[in-house]
Amino acid sequence: MAPAESEFRVFRPRQVRIISTVGAVMVFIGFAVLSIALLVVDWDPWTPLDVVWMNLLGIIFAAALLRVADIQARPSESGLVVKNMVRTRTFAWGQILGVAFSPEGDDPWPTLDLTDGTTYAVMAIQHADGPRAHEECQRLRMLIARWTHFKEE
Repeated sequence: MAPAESEFRVFRPRQVRIISTVGAVMVFIGFAVLSIALLVVDWDPWTPLDVVWMNLLGIIFAAALLRVADIQARPSESGLVVKNMVRTRTFAWGQILGVAFSPEGDDPWPTLDLTDGTTYAVMAIQHADGPRAHEECQRLRMLIARWTHFKEE
């Protein structure tokens, strides 16, 4: 049975992605303007090398914010690739027992219950997205149920 194309849509947070992207642009521009402004003001301890370092810091902070904006979980027929801020892990559907996600917002994102007794956060579904987060969590639960059952047959 062929999966529906929309079934394997990538999970991505909405609000965090927008805030991180706008923040990255603002941080980059802010550091650039500040570094040039301090050089133009002719502040004695400020040198052209400091301008370079200030801009490099702006690039590093903006890159970190863009990494936050790139959080995602990508489902496929073989499993789920979860790309969080620092680590990316691939799970076969058979490794995932279920998903825990508090409807009251006690947790910022859902966690996968794994067969080895551990859990793993799926930061791509953020409670800050409100009802959309719960819909996406339901879609993830449906994928786990369907593809775990499909692999067993």
